Amino acid sequence: MLLEARKTPALERAYARYGRHLLRKSFARVWVGGEPWPEGDAPTIAFVNHSAWWDPILAFFLSHDLFRRDGYGIMQGAQLLRYPFFRRIGCFGASGEGFEDVRAVSMYATRLLREGTRRTLWIFPQGELAPARAPIAFRSGVARFGRVVPEAPLVPVAVRYEFRGEQRPEAVVRVGNVVEGVGRESVLQLTRRLEHRLRAELAALDADVSASGSEAGDLAAAGYRAALEGASSLSALYDRTLGKLPEVVKRGLGAGT
Repeated sequence: MLLEARKTPALERAYARYGRHLLRKSFARVWVGGEPWPEGDAPTIAFVNHSAWWDPILAFFLSHDLFRRDGYGIMQGAQLLRYPFFRRIGCFGASGEGFEDVRAVSMYATRLLREGTRRTLWIFPQGELAPARAPIAFRSGVARFGRVVPEAPLVPVAVRYEFRGEQRPEAVVRVGNVVEGVGRESVLQLTRRLEHRLRAELAALDADVSASGSEAGDLAAAGYRAALEGASSLSALYDRTLGKLPEVVKRGLGAGT
């Protein structure tokens, strides 16, 4: 049975505030770099690596707050039945896993993308959580959607969660160039090409982080911007207090001579 999204704008806005609160509380900042999101009101399909519980919350923030898209996502039917609230913010799925259920989800997603304005379907094509540096292996869903709705650009989105020079981790997002020419190959060939593209974006993101060092502003030099700043942490407190201690001591010693 198809479980359609039943969006409620007021609940979407409330969840957006809640998501921002969670991100600010748990991360030093959220960095976003790479390419700009495709312009215009046409639909898009975002495919994202899935390595953490935070991924859907981060995707919602990117879609709703940053890129100003009308976002939707596929969720396991059992979870939607357990947490029906998520249908109110754009999640949909099916109560079963049979052929008719898969077909119903595919047809519904196609209709969503074609009938709305500025809509984005967010997909985690690995199908399950995987360790951050595990080999990327996609299921075929994102390629099938790309072939059914060829007018919707396929956008690779790479995500890492990095502990650097702060108490809290930083979320780092890199948006890649859209994947084109999806109608000229089989589902299997397109799936492999999309895997390769996301691997390339993750490698580029890793290189950016590695080259940036540990200072907060270093990723800005690589073209990233801080899309969200977290709450003040012990790192900032140390900088304001203990970081000044050597100069204070130096002045004190100088006064006693």
